[in-house]
Amino acid sequence: MRKLIIWDMVTVDGFFEGPDRDISWFVFEEELENYIRETQENADTLIFGRVTYQLMAAYWPSEQGWIADFMNNIEKVVFSRTLKSADWNNTKLFNGNVAEEVSKLKARDGGDIFVFGSADLTATLMEHGLIDEYHLGINPVILGRGTPLFKGGPNRIPLKHLETKTLKSGVVILITRRRADNDDRSTLCRQPGLSKWEARGSGAL
Repeated sequence: MRKLIIWDMVTVDGFFEGPDRDISWFVFEEELENYIRETQENADTLIFGRVTYQLMAAYWPSEQGWIADFMNNIEKVVFSRTLKSADWNNTKLFNGNVAEEVSKLKARDGGDIFVFGSADLTATLMEHGLIDEYHLGINPVILGRGTPLFKGGPNRIPLKHLETKTLKSGVVILITRRRADNDDRSTLCRQPGLSKWEARGSGAL
């Protein structure tokens, strides 16, 4: 079974783009570029919602460099009920059931599947439990407003920490996966009430 991975640059307050799709706050430098290059070596499919796809398709075909080569040549899948065609190189358009189609993609032989941006698509994938890992590049900035990456999905998804990497730029890369039934759950709060530290401060301990 192939892994489905969310990869996004986000702010401390959880936005992946600011008002008017502003991404000028991205801290993108050589160390992050090298990290992305390493992680994408195992990828062979990208999936998008309509809006992110159209932004990417308008930008990357005229760009140069290894990232442009990667984006232009890799297999891409866009999910949309309104698009009539998807002309970006090596792109397939699906307008059917997202969960069914993504499940088929995951069952195929191949490398990792990545999702960039695409907040509405991400919410659907979360709802159906199809996301295996979350890779977030947390930028040292608070926007206050913008488009949240996680919206409209399940209320709570317990995650297991896999790795944290702090870059010289201040970007913190946080990698988690959905908790499995057999994971150690000792770190989870099992019932509402005072934490140990809250109880100690209140005199309850």
